[in-house]
This record gives sequence, C-alpha cells and structure tokens, in this order.
Amino acid sequence: MTAALIIAAGQTEGKARFEPEKKIGTITALKRIVMVFQQAGVRRIAVVCDDDRAEKLVPHMNLEFLRSPAGGEMLAGVKAGLAYLQDKCDAVLIAHTDVPLFSVSTVRRLLEADGEVCVPCCQGRGGHPLLLRAEQFSTILSYTGQQGLAGAIRSAGLHRQLVEVEDEGILANIQRSEEDYLRLVDRHDLAALRPAFRFQLMREQVFYGPGAHQLLHLTEETGSLLDACRRMGISYSKGRKIIANLEEQLGAQVIASSRGGRTGGASVVTEPGRRLMQSYDAFCGEAAACLEELFRKYFPGDGSGPIC
Repeated sequence: MTAALIIAAGQTEGKARFEPEKKIGTITALKRIVMVFQQAGVRRIAVVCDDDRAEKLVPHMNLEFLRSPAGGEMLAGVKAGLAYLQDKCDAVLIAHTDVPLFSVSTVRRLLEADGEVCVPCCQGRGGHPLLLRAEQFSTILSYTGQQGLAGAIRSAGLHRQLVEVEDEGILANIQRSEEDYLRLVDRHDLAALRPAFRFQLMREQVFYGPGAHQLLHLTEETGSLLDACRRMGISYSKGRKIIANLEEQLGAQVIASSRGGRTGGASVVTEPGRRLMQSYDAFCGEAAACLEELFRKYFPGDGSGPIC
C-alpha cells in the first residue's frame, strides 16, 4: 500500500512559510492536493502541520494529522511523517502545499514506477510530488545535514528514477508568479465533472460512515481510542460519542477499553467491530463501481463542458 504525506508546515527552500490556506481556484492548496491523491486511489494520507489551522481547512476528509515544530525546515516535517508511517505502508508520495497543481495521471504514473526514489519530470525539470520506498525511510531519518530532503537523498546515494510526464503542474509553485499557475487551474483534473460518494449506514440515526470507519481502523492500529482521535484531529469526547452512537444503533460493542484515566487507556476493536469494517470496505468497493457506471451513463463526455 502506498500512502501520501503532505507537508503543510515549516519553511520552503526560500525560507518562506508554506501556504496551505491559499485559494487555488475555489479551494485551498491543501484541499486540492488531498482531492487529487484521493481521486488517484490513495487512501491513507497524513498531513504535517504546526497547529490546528490545517485541520480546519480539510474537515471530514479522513486524513491523519501530525505535528511538526513551527518555523522548522521542510525536512523536519518529512521526518515526522516518515517516522509515523514506518511499518504502515510500502511507499509514500511526498508533496508540499506550494505545488498543488500536479495531476491525477502523474500520481498514477508514480504509483506504477518501481525506483527507490521516483521523481516526475516535465520539460527536462524534476518536480513534485516524489515517491519514496519504505526501505529508504530509515536512511532519510538518519540524515543530519542541512540540505533538506534533496540533500538527504544525495547523501544516501539513492538512485532517482525520473518519470516523464506531460504535466506542468509538477513545476507550478504558488509562491512565484501567478501567471505560472493560474493558467493551469481551468484545465486541472479537478475542473472536470465527476461523481462523489460518501456511503453511510443508518437505523434510526446515521451511525457509520467514512469518519467512524477511520476511527475504528486507527483504534485497531494504535491500540488507543485517544491516539486515534488525535490522529484524526478530533477531541476524545467526540470520538467517544461516535463510538457510543455506533454501539447503540448497531446493538453490539465495537471497542473494548481498559480504564486509563486521562490517557484513555488501551482500546481493542471487538469481533463485531472488525466484521463491520470488513463488510463496509467490501460494500463501498462494489457500490462505487456501480455508481461510476451510472455516472458515465447519465453524464457522458469528458466532464469538461456544461453539465446540461
């Protein structure tokens, strides 16, 4: 499984602050990157931020949030993400919010590449995002030089595989001339009409959907409901309410917790909870395929023209 890591905190190479909140078209730079990764099929996305502003820019998008010291270099954020994602993925796509206009096809080309470090290349120039194999995480984490991620890659002697793409978005930096990137917005992938689905389960109330699903997955992975809530950027009390509503409507316990005071204790997903996650995953996969087919039937064309 390939995860994605989005750096939304720290400083750029030019010592300017990243601008995840900057509007590119009608959405923020951060939201644009998240949507492109998700459209390309990347399901696990971690965002490195230095406060809760980034979390407010992309609510309810099933992301995981990590903290990096304010004002630090980009490499510090990359290291925070790699340390967290170790043993959780086979590779990671690394992007930062100053280059938000790369395409879905570029992401898919990187996912198909097989180098230890894969870099998209357009017009003879390398751009963003890049893909790094999990086997190389420890090498980057051990780097102590001052030359950023590029320096860490060079110092380790890692081979960079250039992946040729016809995508100027990999080079378009939003902290430079607006003319360099605004002309790309109208023909970007996100300008095309496409369906969006959020599958929920309900009885008397809606009790299960993407948010509750992620909460169970992260609780199972971390062994702690508190840690799962932190990763999702929600309060522990909100997480407890989600679980309480889920258990009431489902009629079964989904999390067994030992008492731990302020730390929340240890949490284990029960067998009914695991069955629910498995069934939901399988249902969503089949339902999405059916709805995609219906979308193509009723909204034919490439999605770039008028809706009606």
